[in-house]
Amino acid sequence: MSSQKFTLSELQSYTGQKKGERILLGLNGNVYDVSNGASFYGPGNGYSVFAGRDSTIGLARGSLLRSDMPGPRDAPTTMDMLSEAEQNAALTWEKRLKQKYPVVGVLVKESSEKEDQE
Repeated sequence: MSSQKFTLSELQSYTGQKKGERILLGLNGNVYDVSNGASFYGPGNGYSVFAGRDSTIGLARGSLLRSDMPGPRDAPTTMDMLSEAEQNAALTWEKRLKQKYPVVGVLVKESSEKEDQE
């Protein structure tokens, strides 16, 4: 597993909008390269809302609403933010994704300038 770190703002540029561009999504703190699933996650396809995002809440709730996913300036979703049923759903999705797609990194919280100076 790669130790590349992605903030949510960095992740948002990996949506497959440009031909040949990787499609990445976050789930349970990991970042998956779902480029081989472009027919699902690519622009205009059914799960494209998850591309370039932390999709944990959306997948856990079975929701395609962008409002159910953190924005680029938010912190990544943690399991303690989810109900028990949502945690189970997120873990089921994680198992599926790990079988099909490589983990290429981890989600990290955006650091503030103050934190960078310490």
